Amino acid sequence: MPKTTRRAPLVLLAALSACVARQPLPAQDSASAPPAQAAAPAAPARPEPVSPSLRLPTRVRPTGYTAELTVDPAAPTFQGVVDIDLEVKEATDVLWLHGRYLTVKEATLTVDGRSVALTPARGSGDFLGFVPDSPLRPGAAHLRIAYEGQVSEREVIGAFRTLEDGAWYAFTQFEPTGARRVFPCFDEPDFKVPWQLTLHVPAGNVAVTNTPLVSESPRPGGGTTWRFARTQPLPSYLIAFGVGPFDFLEARPSGEKAVRTRIITPRGRAAEGTYAASVTPEILGHLERYFGMPYPYEKLDVLAVPLFGGAMEHPGLVTFNSGLILSRPTEDSLWRQRRFYDVQMHELAHQWFGDLVTMAWWDDLWLNESFATWAASRLVEDSRPAWDASIERVHTRSRALTTDSLVTARRIRQPIETEDDVFNAFDGITYGKGASVLAMAESWLGRDVFQRGVRRYVRAHAHGNATVKDFLDALSAEAGKDVSGVLGSFLDQGGAPLVTTRLDCSGKVPVVKLSQQRFLPVGSAGDARQLWKVPLCVRYGTGRQSARACTVMEGETAELALTGARSCPTWLLPNAEGAGYLRASLDGQMLGRLLSTESRQLTRAERVALLGDVRALVSAGALPAADVLGLLPGLAAEKDRQVFQASLDLLSLLEPRLLSDARQADRARFLRDIYGARARALGFTPRAHEDEDTRLLRPVLLDIAGKQGGEPKLVAEARQLTAKWLGDRESLAPELVGPTLGIAAAHGDAALHSKLMTALRSEKARKTRDQLIGALGEFTSPELVRENLKLLLDPSGDLRELGSLLRAAAGDVRTRDVAYAFVKEHYEALAARLPEEYVDGLTRTASEYCDPVHRQDAAAFFSERSARAAGGTRTLAQMLEGMDLCIAFKAAQGPGIESFLSSPRKVRAPAGR
Repeated sequence: MPKTTRRAPLVLLAALSACVARQPLPAQDSASAPPAQAAAPAAPARPEPVSPSLRLPTRVRPTGYTAELTVDPAAPTFQGVVDIDLEVKEATDVLWLHGRYLTVKEATLTVDGRSVALTPARGSGDFLGFVPDSPLRPGAAHLRIAYEGQVSEREVIGAFRTLEDGAWYAFTQFEPTGARRVFPCFDEPDFKVPWQLTLHVPAGNVAVTNTPLVSESPRPGGGTTWRFARTQPLPSYLIAFGVGPFDFLEARPSGEKAVRTRIITPRGRAAEGTYAASVTPEILGHLERYFGMPYPYEKLDVLAVPLFGGAMEHPGLVTFNSGLILSRPTEDSLWRQRRFYDVQMHELAHQWFGDLVTMAWWDDLWLNESFATWAASRLVEDSRPAWDASIERVHTRSRALTTDSLVTARRIRQPIETEDDVFNAFDGITYGKGASVLAMAESWLGRDVFQRGVRRYVRAHAHGNATVKDFLDALSAEAGKDVSGVLGSFLDQGGAPLVTTRLDCSGKVPVVKLSQQRFLPVGSAGDARQLWKVPLCVRYGTGRQSARACTVMEGETAELALTGARSCPTWLLPNAEGAGYLRASLDGQMLGRLLSTESRQLTRAERVALLGDVRALVSAGALPAADVLGLLPGLAAEKDRQVFQASLDLLSLLEPRLLSDARQADRARFLRDIYGARARALGFTPRAHEDEDTRLLRPVLLDIAGKQGGEPKLVAEARQLTAKWLGDRESLAPELVGPTLGIAAAHGDAALHSKLMTALRSEKARKTRDQLIGALGEFTSPELVRENLKLLLDPSGDLRELGSLLRAAAGDVRTRDVAYAFVKEHYEALAARLPEEYVDGLTRTASEYCDPVHRQDAAAFFSERSARAAGGTRTLAQMLEGMDLCIAFKAAQGPGIESFLSSPRKVRAPAGR
């Protein structure tokens, strides 16, 4: 469509932006006004347009974007021109789109080759309006907007920048609502159309985005213009770009189409992407085979982004936190490599599930994130069987169930009624619970049926948007039965079932008698009268002989006949392989058998699930905490790393906020007594040929016995090794830098604090800075913690990097008072400096308290303030509920825990109540 050069009234448009629209528009200078003319008959006044409140109207839709941006990473602003092809579907007298922190300089609308005058309209929130001189009729139109935006040094959303080794870089992160900070656009996932980007950048810089480069040309005034190919249809939140003096590491071409694959890094760091380059093509191949179709996009770049909090699945330009994707070989660790592999599997799974097929609205965010989380675990299980992904999945399930026990927890498919709801959707329910429910569905339907349903869904909705109904319909079609009733009961209501199981052998055939209600911890205000349609398999046996029986439990009670049992089973496990999304309860005698004499009959995943359920039953008041703590000395010697890790959930019964001051020393002694010998035997030096599980277990044991328990030999050695590391960064094994510095700092003095602070001031490498900041956060002296927190108010400090110091101080009972007082004194200053989407986290600085006085104080202080933070209202509600539950649990189980610590007892299986 031809573009017009007619300028809109700048006296209005120069002031227009999502934020500036709240300011008064400048008046015209009377000295320059034309002479008065005879008054013409006044036209009827048009009413002020009514701003949208959450979602854009659908009377006008974009059909494509062409954007030119002039970006200098060293500058705090950028200039943009965006051309939007529009389809007017219904007559309208106003064009609404999104814009935030954008200053519009010029806007023109063209309809049928004719330029249409526009008047800006003030919208609420992020809504940007333009009123044409006459209502628009259905048909095509073209909107061009010239504007200016911000490249923030505060945020990690929208366009932001960072200084790395003397060079500036600019990056973007648009999910969920950051695109409106960079483009005036229709910033909702259902507006899925092609985009074409051109970037003008200074000399010495490179630009990258979702699509391949079409042309590169010098600019007359210096610098380079980078023009990129048009994308396939994408929503605004999946557009991305980066600008800076990047280096590129070529990987081998990926997938069936052999697409070009590169790791893009800050200058001079390409070699640090070697591991990422080696495994990314392999990961893509596994995903292509699962989905049964090739990677859908034209290239695969993976961009390292300093200060970014995670990773993001933009098609053609996946972004990663630089510390997660990059590492020098001499500094690399097993944990980082495994973590990158898993996250990359997650992000590349999104290329089909999220990118090729996109949710229609944010209430179905789980369709993206739950699936990608599930898929990463499922495919890592196949590609790296030694990594125990199937057992890690059970750990994830247990963590999700803990979060889900809160009455304030979201549903998986939570209605989005405010913008805050969008931000709240990125939580452990969406990722962890959603993935666990999908794992349950796959176990129930069978792997082949589930995979065929996924493929059907992706093929049917490729390049479009879809809803939960579309996904469930695809599964139902392949399963030959309606799955929506079962899955809907988990998707559309909060909480999880507690299934109580009792074995009845009084008849000819043994029967498992089942009952269900909502699982609720002690002190919960929730209603237990809640039902699910629960796919459930029990495993049972006599000796080494075992069998399974399965059902879908729909009512409050049910019976499951064990028709394959020849006699009354000696053991019964209610949740085979931990596949069901539920908490399971057995009578005390059967539970005792499973935890002792019959434990050898359980798989590793089942032992992990059982320990998670035992911990949950303590929180519900169904088991005495002291009896369960008696299991720990035996579990401390557990050789299986996954089972040992699960046993640490029981150790949370001794978290310091549950204990009186008199018992804190007893807790440390208990940790030294049962974990110290094993930690000392492993030591700080990896041995040749030791297995990977040992290497992963060592930091965990050192943390428990050394940092928390204060084991004297470990503390002394950590101090020596820290002093050596400060002079030689390669003197410690990479996976032991954090634990070693952490132990030394947790038991350190002002002299060590000063050395670490001095090292931080001179250190340039981002990874080493993170290690130093992590160590500083371990100090427990109130005076030294106050020195740490001063950094958060220093104008030269970057809170995207330093914010962990506040989280560390707030998370320790010895330093929580300092952190809480600091936040109360400096709340407004911190809120003004933190990234906007992190401000709600200030509320959590009270979460370590477990008493009514601080609960009341936190509610009073944060109620009004949290309402001003993105997602803050729910964050506060969940924190306050957590405090209430802690207070109730401490009252119910605290005396038993204190008694256990003051007079340790022998190991025995817990008795049910």
